[in-house]
Amino acid sequence: MADDGSKQGSVWPLTKFYFTVSLGSQDNTASFQEVSGLDTETQVVEYRHGDSKTFSTIKMPGLAKFSNVVL
Repeated sequence: MADDGSKQGSVWPLTKFYFTVSLGSQDNTASFQEVSGLDTETQVVEYRHGDSKTFSTIKMPGLAKFSNVVL
């Protein structure tokens, strides 16, 4: 039987990533391993032009809200 690599172990080590943020000089660095709070929400604005012949409204993107990012 040829060794095609399919008989490797079923348990692989999970990798951990480390991120570093540098603010200005090298003295202001922070390291972290997890990021959360990457959420956005866009409000919907219903609009009908004043001289439009149709009585329906159209939906347009409104203000965008962003959540706090936690490192």
